[in-house]
Amino acid sequence: MLNTEGISDLNQISLTGLRAIALIGLLIVKPRSIGEIKAAFVDMNIMDKTQSDDILRIDLNTIKAMGCEINRASRSTNFKYVLTKHPFALPVTLDDYKLLKRVYDKVKDTVSIAVLIKYDMLFKKIASFIYDTEIKEAFLGISALKQFDIEQLSNLEADCNNERTITILYKKVNSSTESKKEIIAQKLVFNNDKVYLYGYDINKKGSVVLNVKYITSILSRKLTSNGINSKPVKVKFFIKDFGTDSPSDEENVIEVNDNGYIVEGNYFNEFLAIQRILSFGANCKVLEPIDFQDRIISALKEMRKTYE
Repeated sequence: MLNTEGISDLNQISLTGLRAIALIGLLIVKPRSIGEIKAAFVDMNIMDKTQSDDILRIDLNTIKAMGCEINRASRSTNFKYVLTKHPFALPVTLDDYKLLKRVYDKVKDTVSIAVLIKYDMLFKKIASFIYDTEIKEAFLGISALKQFDIEQLSNLEADCNNERTITILYKKVNSSTESKKEIIAQKLVFNNDKVYLYGYDINKKGSVVLNVKYITSILSRKLTSNGINSKPVKVKFFIKDFGTDSPSDEENVIEVNDNGYIVEGNYFNEFLAIQRILSFGANCKVLEPIDFQDRIISALKEMRKTYE
């Protein structure tokens, strides 16, 4: 409620200006009828309920003179005044949107989840000041996290930073039942338009990678670290060339020769290491450890069975 103690001492010009500012704020939030505007003004103590509604129509004309565009209250607007434009809106064009999206698409796969969350909040903030419906929706569609629960991602990011133990319900897309998991949250990763939670499964006593979209509920979280650290999987491999790809943050080129590169990778767990090696196809050969070669061969055999 607006603190207007001593409002009766204000001259009429000051009071009109105060109501104009309040009216713009009310209509920015949502369309309002004369009755709703008056009720809000009375609640703010900037208008007496016995005063004529004509004062409100004068106030509407005042903010029109300030540069606001307002659709008249009619049956089509449910007899509410709709603010379609105001001088405080950002003059953003579709060309501005295209440029920003092009830049964003180049960096979204290389920054952390924490930065992506900040971008998401920025786009929503910009959109809140845009009145053109098409451009507003375009800005709301830029973020790679637009389909995600941002509050959940922020909480999971904090869980990872503090290595908290969380108890979750998890349901895969092809499963009819939920499973309960107790996970030490360790890292949140954005990859291929999906968000993954890397962690340590306390019951299975091993590293896991969970698709955040399949987390249906977080039942509890312990605010202290469990102290368990996952050991990365080290793989040394030869690759002829990376093609359009490039070494990831987990990979270090330790030798370059005429035939290609020898790379040492330190991956979060075995599953991710296998997926990475398989992504290189025939260009890549595992050098060490020897038993990891057997795991790659087993994975390839399983893939072959699928096609047989």
